[in-house]
Amino acid sequence: MIHEISYFFTCIFCSLYYVSEYILNLFGVIMEFDLIIKNGNIIDGTGSEAYLGDIAIKDGVITEIGEVNGEAAEIIDASGKTVTPGFVDIHTHLDAQIGWDPEMTPICWHGVTTALIGNCGLTFAPCKPDDVEILAGMMETVEDIPKQAILSGLPWNWEHYGEYLDMLEELKPSLNVAGLVGHSAIRYYVMGDRSFDEQATDGEKKQMAEIVQKAMEDGAVGFSTNRYEPHKAPDGRSIQEPLQNAQNL
Repeated sequence: MIHEISYFFTCIFCSLYYVSEYILNLFGVIMEFDLIIKNGNIIDGTGSEAYLGDIAIKDGVITEIGEVNGEAAEIIDASGKTVTPGFVDIHTHLDAQIGWDPEMTPICWHGVTTALIGNCGLTFAPCKPDDVEILAGMMETVEDIPKQAILSGLPWNWEHYGEYLDMLEELKPSLNVAGLVGHSAIRYYVMGDRSFDEQATDGEKKQMAEIVQKAMEDGAVGFSTNRYEPHKAPDGRSIQEPLQNAQNL
């Protein structure tokens, strides 16, 4: 008898639970926002003075800034703290690190939400299959990132810059990533080993310009170069750059 009574009340409890869930879903309060950050010292990136206020977010988008009145699933009290847009790091060499560290540490720990790669003329695209080692070697020589880590950390399954960007997207980096297409890679792609010792012909310059144009159409945000003397190939030869010879531009 006791077991029957216990079973009866268990059934009643479960029924009431599911009915209440249904009613809450049907008639419950719909949260206006997913998140409100309240009472923060807001620096909005426009150049205006900092001001106290709230920030409301819905579906990943900031919908209100100022004095926000409304309900949210989560509220963060930012009293005494500064709230800013994410920082943009315009000079990184995380091109290879993304492969083994898609969180892109340590810059993600310090408020950076967008990173620019491909600086100083050093990029991994365009890249012919036989040129993988030389591009990895350039990065090792200039940035002191071990060549073997570069080779093993990336799949190297691309040739053109657009394909390279597709690969980066598949890695799902935690930050927004923008890329420059680098002169060193372009020059080697067109000229091969001659790129270290010889000047480009008019035809080669035209081909390089076309590669830059196509890379930017495919998603590169710009072109990078350098005039820094220690930029060397793995064997010690200088990496030719256009600012060392104006005609290369």
